[in-house]
Amino acid sequence: MDIAKYIGQFILKNNFCYIHGLGNMELVKRPAVHDGKSLLGPTYEVIVTAGGSIDDSFANFIATNEQISISKAANALRDFSMQSRKDMQAGKEVAIPGIGKFTEEGGKVKFHTDASFKFTPAGMPTLKNSKQLEQQKVTPVHKPSFPPPAPANSVNWSMVIIAGILVVILAAGGYGFYYYKSQQSVVTAPVQLPPKDTVIAPPTVVAPDTTRKDTVMAAPAAVVDTNAINPYKMIVGDFHEKGKADKRFRQLKIIGYKVEMVTKDSVNFQVIADVSCRVVDTTHFKDSLSRIFGYKNIMIVK
Repeated sequence: MDIAKYIGQFILKNNFCYIHGLGNMELVKRPAVHDGKSLLGPTYEVIVTAGGSIDDSFANFIATNEQISISKAANALRDFSMQSRKDMQAGKEVAIPGIGKFTEEGGKVKFHTDASFKFTPAGMPTLKNSKQLEQQKVTPVHKPSFPPPAPANSVNWSMVIIAGILVVILAAGGYGFYYYKSQQSVVTAPVQLPPKDTVIAPPTVVAPDTTRKDTVMAAPAAVVDTNAINPYKMIVGDFHEKGKADKRFRQLKIIGYKVEMVTKDSVNFQVIADVSCRVVDTTHFKDSLSRIFGYKNIMIVK
């Protein structure tokens, strides 16, 4: 596998070629110079720098041309690099056909471009310019910047539309002014006062109430509102151990009840919860709390 040949092809195609162990080869352009007699055109040469982008583009290029795997191409490239360093350390040169040669000077890799090396960069596409030339052949070179005059009998519809819009605006403005003036001219009719000699009728005299003051009205019967929300205190637990009473106390607090603990004596503790409900719902609350805590003797504290 001729790795040196692929180096020359790759650098002419991409203007660079990174080889691990040798460095990054770059194709650079030198500007035109004047030698005192004539102006010499720009030239191209290849230089080697220590840095570079490490990728598999060159190995992929070799693998595509040799119809082998990328890993096999990378191994061949590594072997070429190691052998080239050994040859240069022994004082030999490593040639790249048509490009130049590698040498080692002072422990550093150098590249010397051949004096006969010529490089012509790829030209720019001219497809767009060709189309412009074809269009210039069909169309006249110069067009007048002003539109041609309209025929004498033609109608300028744009001016007709603009004139119609102006007429509508003027008519709307005139109607608005007329409406404003008509509103200003409205005068409120004065209030008609009665003449001074008009006799005003005296006010009607209402007869006094002859109802007996000592008449006693029957008081309405008291009505019990069964839908009113009333506060109650319910015994939700009666324990002989304070630890169990504390547990029930915490359970009710977590649920959201307002709770208090009553100590009847040193061995009896009652947990009482505040409940707000209707009269008809007290039994329902007792049953619910009884099912939750397994305490059947829930009572309302009087």
